[in-house]
Amino acid sequence: MQTNSKSIDIPLFKEVKRYFWDSAQRQYKERRLRTGAKCKLASCSDFIRYLERKVLGAEKWSLDATRGYAERHGLFSVIPSTRTLYHWVDAGLLKIRNIDLLLKVRRKCKKKPKERKRILGRSIDERPDSINQQKEFGHWEGDGIIGGGRKGHLLTLAERMTGYGIVWDAEDRDAGRVVKLLDLLERQYDHLFPAVFKSITFDNGPEFSAVEQIEDNGRLTAYYAHPYSSYERGTSENWNGIVRRFIPKGMSLTDLDPDTLIRINRYINQLPRKRFGYRTPEELFEQKLQDIIKAANNPHHGSTCCT
Repeated sequence: MQTNSKSIDIPLFKEVKRYFWDSAQRQYKERRLRTGAKCKLASCSDFIRYLERKVLGAEKWSLDATRGYAERHGLFSVIPSTRTLYHWVDAGLLKIRNIDLLLKVRRKCKKKPKERKRILGRSIDERPDSINQQKEFGHWEGDGIIGGGRKGHLLTLAERMTGYGIVWDAEDRDAGRVVKLLDLLERQYDHLFPAVFKSITFDNGPEFSAVEQIEDNGRLTAYYAHPYSSYERGTSENWNGIVRRFIPKGMSLTDLDPDTLIRINRYINQLPRKRFGYRTPEELFEQKLQDIIKAANNPHHGSTCCT
């Protein structure tokens, strides 16, 4: 009788699946530890120290400005979103409190504008769309800041496209003060003045009532916003709001140290802005000046570099 030479594989054991509740419970707990979003606070401690220094220190940057500047310059590997930072402040996870965020505790709802005062000169309604859309350089907004007890007065000018601004001690609200400031700027910028100061949009305050002297035979065009419509001069209002961080309402402006105004002016112009990709108004303004100078030296390019 012939036998089969092939060997037969017979398994030594058989696998059978069984359910053990204790093993399943242990596996469940292990997996739960790895689920859900994790707080990035521990992984970005270096950035948090940097943030607290910028917000709470002398610079008093906003959360968004600090985050955006750090991201733009690649200062840290892990940078949370602005919303996350505000959540952490609300939760008390940072040294920063809501009271330290100046704009957050000051914002108020817009009120319906009241039409009582007349517009001093050329209405803002006549302003071209190229200015309204902030697509052309050289168009400014002007405003005044009154000191406590109506003592002292500052004049501010803010360029709409770059956010660059000027603060000047006018001493009082005399209509000739803004004319004096423009005369000073005209001498300072010399032949560049017409390209740098094309128009200024004012409110209807008495300090801006000298329309003919302001325009001075076409040196610039003056527009006037509607009465009680500060939102029409958003760049100027934003600029003045930052000035108020250093000179709060009720503070007297008489005998104000000129060096203080210089430091305030420099701080605002060197503050990174979200709408500019966290570049500073000073960077943008200096670039525009360089463009104007190049265009003046190369007439073939015309004035297109200024827009």
